[in-house]
This record gives sequence, C-alpha cells and structure tokens, in this order.
Amino acid sequence: MNNLQKKRIALIGLGDIAKKAYLPIIASHSKVTPILCTRDKSVLKDLATQYRIDEVYFDIKTLIENKPDAVMVHSSTESHFELVLKLLEAKIPVFVDKPLCYSLQETETLLNIATQHKVLLYLGFNRRFAPLISSLKNEQNPIQVFWKKNRTNLPATPRVFIFDDFIHVIDSLRFLGNGIIKNLQVFSKTNNNLLESIHVQWQQNETLLSGSMNRVSGITEEHVEYYSKDNKWQIEELVSGALFKNETKESIGFNNWDSTLYKRGFVDLIEDWLQALNEPNFNSNRIKDIWNTHYLCETILENVFK
Repeated sequence: MNNLQKKRIALIGLGDIAKKAYLPIIASHSKVTPILCTRDKSVLKDLATQYRIDEVYFDIKTLIENKPDAVMVHSSTESHFELVLKLLEAKIPVFVDKPLCYSLQETETLLNIATQHKVLLYLGFNRRFAPLISSLKNEQNPIQVFWKKNRTNLPATPRVFIFDDFIHVIDSLRFLGNGIIKNLQVFSKTNNNLLESIHVQWQQNETLLSGSMNRVSGITEEHVEYYSKDNKWQIEELVSGALFKNETKESIGFNNWDSTLYKRGFVDLIEDWLQALNEPNFNSNRIKDIWNTHYLCETILENVFK
C-alpha cells in the first residue's frame, strides 16, 4: 500500500476511546483517508472540523452504500452485533473494539459469516502490541506469568465485568502462553449480584498463567510479572519496568519523545490492522483466535456462577 492507494476507513461510534486512542492515529496516517460516522451531528461536526475530514455520514446504511474500504467499530458492546453483521454482509472488512459481543452465540454467528464471505474481521487488543508486552512473546519457555489489573469502585454484573474489562487480562495471558489451555481454576467474589473481584489461573504447556482483577480496590493499577529461567520482567502500566537477572536490575521503558499511544500499543495495533487489510488471502487463524479468547471468557463466567 502506498500513498496513492490510501484506504478509505470509516470510524463508527465516536466516543471516548475513538477520540483518545484511534482517531488521532487514523486521521494523521499517511495511508488512510478517514471517514466519520455517528448519529450525533454535533460530535460529527466538531470532529470533522478538528481533523479536517470531508467525508461524514449520519447512518450506517448511507455509509455502506458509499463503499468504504474498511470500517472500525468503536460503539458500545451492545451495538456490535447489529453493526458488524451489516458490514460483514456487505463484505466490508471490520475492526472491532473488544469484545466482539457479550453473547458467545452472537460471537459465533459473526465469525461464521466472516468465514463464509471470507471478509476480514479484526478484534483490537492493544496490549498485544504494547512494546514492553509484545517483546516478551519472543522469549522462550516462560515459567510463570502474572497479570493484575485493578480499578476503584466499579463492581459490575459478571458478564460485563469479564467481557468488557477482564478480557484484557485473559487475552493478554493467552497471547503470552503457548499451547492448549488446561487446568483452569477460577476464584471470584460477588456482592449483591455484582462481581467485585476475580482471580484465574491455567496452564499452557508448562507455563502457569495467572490473572486477577479487583474493581473495588483502593487504586487503579496494572502490573505484569513474567518469569523465564534466570529472568524476571516487571512491567508497570504497560509503560515502564525492569528486568532482573543475576541479582541485578535493569530499567526498561521509553524515551521522552515516545507517545502514550505508542507505549500502550495503539500505534502498532493500527499498523497490524492496515497490514491485515492488504493480506491477499482470508486468514482463518484470526477467526480461531477471536473465538478462543471469547470461549475462555465464557468458560470463566460459567465458573463464577458455580
């Protein structure tokens, strides 16, 4: 893809995540001609002016009629099934913020349609592309991985808790592991039908993967510990940390000019999405990958209710 072959990519659902994470990258990307779509005319006008975007739509029907090269869906999870279904049936490649759907049945339906039409369906997990995390994927034979992500005063129904938030931890651990999941264990605490905290662990080959989330904590934090033979990586908030080896400590992180969106993986995520759009053949492994994360989320959810 060169500058003479820019992709016309539409963003649907111009809320907080789209404004903070995706629009700043997409709107300035040399290989993209951005399009905006939202029913909120005030938001549409403001963002079109801010980013000097000429092509805008108030509804998905008109957008589809004008045949964008791809669409990025950043609307609420509840809206994903209907929106993504329409786009896939129109054979338009789709990027979706996690999760694909709350329902495993709806997730399976969309994955089947994408497979039948051989249309790219891409799920955005930025943590896979955060440089301090993605670099760990190259390490051989991890022994243990611990991932903790906490929030304050945000208990939620178990399905929303797991699929909207804890899915980050689940997918990241599964990404860092290799092999089939076995020996899954789930420990959870609910109060008034709301899930307050959860801890899960499983094995992939000989690697122990462990994740926790407390949404009634006293602090918002994210902390990763990754162990291989004679090494320990400790990563804080995805952006800083240390490597411990032979009783020595080496700080790891970024220089002052690196952007937050790069540190947190959004820049490399978008590059991977654009590369996927140019793949000549349909990649069924992407479908399997999405299914595996959602199936694991559903399995964990079932264990909460046991």
